[in-house]
Amino acid sequence: MKRELINHPWNLTLPRAAALQSELASHVRLTPLKEPAVIVAGADIAETAGQVFAAVVVMDASSGKVIEISRSHAFARFSPIAGYLAFRHGPIILKAIHQLDHTPELFFFSGHGVCHPRFLGLAAHLGLRMDRASIGCSAERLVGHYDLPGPKRGDHTVIRFSPQAPGAVLRTQPGINPLFVSPGHKIDLMGAISETLRLSTKFRFPEPLRRAHIEAGRYMREFRDSAKVTTSKK
Repeated sequence: MKRELINHPWNLTLPRAAALQSELASHVRLTPLKEPAVIVAGADIAETAGQVFAAVVVMDASSGKVIEISRSHAFARFSPIAGYLAFRHGPIILKAIHQLDHTPELFFFSGHGVCHPRFLGLAAHLGLRMDRASIGCSAERLVGHYDLPGPKRGDHTVIRFSPQAPGAVLRTQPGINPLFVSPGHKIDLMGAISETLRLSTKFRFPEPLRRAHIEAGRYMREFRDSAKVTTSKK
């Protein structure tokens, strides 16, 4: 695949963005992981007044320790439209990822993988761009139909949408609302389920993603508070 297709600009028209998603989706590879990832990362955003605050938390899965945190922020340049959030959040998340000293083997993104109208959600889009294994985890369904999984940890059902867009509804904790999980790139559905469950030891979301969510919110609040202090001193 041509690098200019991968390293495309982000500020596109909606029709061009849709066409690009469909084109890039054909290059996604849903292949099994050779072994469970050790260095894993979660990426999430917080948003206020048109500004996007991204955080990436890198963890050692074997010890459960956080080994690196990276943050970035910028004004969004794309409308907040479901199915196109990679164009709004992607470049800001990537900036934080490119600042990392470590190279994660697997990324969890707050969003969807290939279980997407054009088979290229945020996790698939960024996983392909980085050529890294990636998984999308979301609290909400984007496409398809499903039956609720059983009440036990590990229970899951398949999202009925398209053979090109495998996804699952996964119960990561007993009695807690399930997650919508789909592979992004360089991992298959069963691997995405297994890795999500493996990293969700105590909470609903995988730990790297849960911590990234907390860190993005903290970053946004710190920035907002510092802006208030600056304004008050004028």
